[in-house]
Amino acid sequence: MSLIKTTGGCYCGNIRYGFTTEPRLTANCHCNNCRKAIGAQSVAWTIVNKSSFQWIKGEPTRYKTDTEAHRTFCPDCGSSLTYEAVGRTDEIDITTGSLDNPEDFPPTKDAYLKYRLPWVEMT
Repeated sequence: MSLIKTTGGCYCGNIRYGFTTEPRLTANCHCNNCRKAIGAQSVAWTIVNKSSFQWIKGEPTRYKTDTEAHRTFCPDCGSSLTYEAVGRTDEIDITTGSLDNPEDFPPTKDAYLKYRLPWVEMT
């Protein structure tokens, strides 16, 4: 794999990851599934090609959701890290907040607006 360009990880530092490409998309997701999994009003995601992504340190716990997607999180501190959708097997969604420099990846769109809480402003 190429030289890691962007890195991130969990709150306690036991899980680290990196990717080598520019994101395909950055977005805020307002769906009920994301809100429940993360515990926030919406979730900012940075989406990259899965082939450019790798775990550098530690191994996250994988959880299969009722939508058949896989979410990963740190088994020690609980930080949510990634999301892999069934229909998008070549991509991985990374929680933007878990990036080392999340300010470099501002969301450019909002997804699943019909689930948006009425007090949440859109991008």
